Amino acid sequence: MANSIQKLKEGSECRSVLIIDDDQEIAESLSRILRVFFRECVIATDGEEGHALFLDRYKASDPFTLVVTDLELPKLGGLRLIREIRALSPYQPIVILSAHDEANFMAEAISLNVQGYLLKPLAMPKLFETLEKIFALDGTSEKTSDAITDPVTGWKTFPDLSERLENVDEGPKTLLRLRINHFNNIISFVGEDYANDYLTELARLLESLINEPQGEFYRTATDEFCLLFDGNHTAYATDLANNMASVVRYFHTSERGIILNSTLSIGIATGQENVVLHSKRALEKTNDRPGGGVGFYSQIDQMEDPALNSSRDILRMIFNALVHEDIVPLFQPIVNAQSLDITMYQSLIRIRKDGQLYGPDTFLNLAINMGQMIMITRSMIRNTLQLYSSLHTESLVVINLSSNDLSDEGLVSYIRFWTERFNLPPSCIAFQLINGIETLYDEIPAAMVRELQQEGYKIILNHFGAGEFDLPLLLSLKPDFMNLHPTVTEKLESDPEIGHIIASMVDIIHLVGSKAIAKNISDSSHIDLLNAAHIDYIQGYAVGDPFEVTHE
Repeated sequence: MANSIQKLKEGSECRSVLIIDDDQEIAESLSRILRVFFRECVIATDGEEGHALFLDRYKASDPFTLVVTDLELPKLGGLRLIREIRALSPYQPIVILSAHDEANFMAEAISLNVQGYLLKPLAMPKLFETLEKIFALDGTSEKTSDAITDPVTGWKTFPDLSERLENVDEGPKTLLRLRINHFNNIISFVGEDYANDYLTELARLLESLINEPQGEFYRTATDEFCLLFDGNHTAYATDLANNMASVVRYFHTSERGIILNSTLSIGIATGQENVVLHSKRALEKTNDRPGGGVGFYSQIDQMEDPALNSSRDILRMIFNALVHEDIVPLFQPIVNAQSLDITMYQSLIRIRKDGQLYGPDTFLNLAINMGQMIMITRSMIRNTLQLYSSLHTESLVVINLSSNDLSDEGLVSYIRFWTERFNLPPSCIAFQLINGIETLYDEIPAAMVRELQQEGYKIILNHFGAGEFDLPLLLSLKPDFMNLHPTVTEKLESDPEIGHIIASMVDIIHLVGSKAIAKNISDSSHIDLLNAAHIDYIQGYAVGDPFEVTHE
C-alpha cells in the first residue's frame, strides 16, 4: 500500500480537485485525504456553488483535475450538475461519492462517462483504485472519443453498444448475444491468465466465421459477447449462430499444456428497440439445452407476451420512484394493548406514481426477481428515518428487513450513516425480520442482525407461532419483540379456544424475554380477547390507520 500511495503522489503539485457535498464534515474529511494527492482542494456545499466554481476555472482555462460530487445536493442535483459539466467538458474526470448504490444512479453515471462511483462511508482501497485509473487518464481533454477496448478480445464494451443502439431512427438491428457456458469454472480452476488465453483465441475464431454483412463485436460481460448487424438479417444470423455453436463445440486451446474448451449459447433478436433485452430473453430459451444452443426472440414473441409489457411498466415505475424519491413510507401506529397509547410506528412501503400509491403486491416479486429490492430497501430506510425524525416522538419506528435485504453486506454501514445523519439514537429504531426465524439460519444475515443489536437497534421477529420453533435459537437472539403469525390471530372470530392458545404463545414469548405483538387486527371487539391473553401490543385498522408523513 505504501508504494501505491507514493506512486499516486507523483505529479500532485499540478493537480486540483473540486469536492461538492452538502455534508461539511464529510467534505472536509475527504479533503484532508485528497490533499496528499492534489495541490489544491476546493469545497462546494451545494450544486449551484459547485457549478459556479467549475465554470470559473473552466473559463480561466485552468480546469480542475478531478470533480468529486455527491448525488443528493441542495439547489442543483448531482446528476444534473454532471450533465452541465459534461456539456462544457466532455472529458472532465468526475467521481460520484454517494451514500447509496442504487442501480439507476449507476446506470446514469455510466451513460455520463463517470470515472468512479464511491460509496459512503468511504473505503480507502476503492478510492486509491479509482485515483490510479483517473491519473492514468491525465490529459484526457486532449483525447479523441475513441472507444476503450477490452484488452483480451480487442472488442468494444457494453457502454459502446448501448450508445450505438440509442438512435432507433437508424433502422432495425440484428443482435446476437453469445454466452460462453461455464466460463467462470475455467477461471476458478485454472486461473484468469489461462482463461484469457482461451478467450483471445475464441474471439479470433468467431471473427473468422463472419462473411457478409459485416458485424461488430462487443464484450458485454465476463462470459458474454454481443455481435451487432445493421438491418434485419434473421436468416443469416440464424445460420451464423448455428455455425458458431457447432464450431465452438469442437474448438479447444492447449496452450501451456492445458486443454481448454467450452460451448456457446446464443440468443438472437431483431428490431429497432429493446434488442438487448430481447436477445437476453432469447438466450434464456437455451438454458436447458446441454452443450449450448441457439434461441430466437421476435417481435411476435413480444406481442404474445403481455407479462413482459406489464413487467416493463412496473420496472419503469420502480426506476422513476428511485430517481424522483417516490419510495413512500406510510406510518401505521402500534399501540399498547391496555392503554391504547401509541408506542411504535410501523413503516409500510409504497411507491407513488401519478399521484397514486401502490403497495408491495404490485412490485415486490418483480423487484426481488430483478435484484432491485436492496435499492428499494435502502431508499425506504433513508426516507423512513428522515420522516420519523420530523415527528419528534419518543415512539419506536419499525422498518422491515428481509433475508434478501440482509445479504447486502453494506447495509449496517448504510443504516448507521443515516441514523447519525438525522441525529437519531439507535434505540428508537426497530428492524422487523419479515422472514422470521429462518433469517438466522444463514450466517451472513444472522451476523448482521447481531451487529445491529450490538449497536443498540431493536429487533422484531416475525411470524411466531407458525412453522419451525427453535427455542435455543430464540434464547440466543433474544429479540425485543415477536409478532404472532397472522394465521393465529385470524381465528379470533371463529375459534373459541384460540384465546387460550394465544395466551400460551404469549407466555413463551415472555419467557424468552420479548414482548408480544398482534398484527392485522381490524375488529375492535378482538382487543379485549387479546388483553385477556396478555398481549403487549396491537397493530391494525382497529387501533390506527396508516398515514403519510410529509416533510417539514
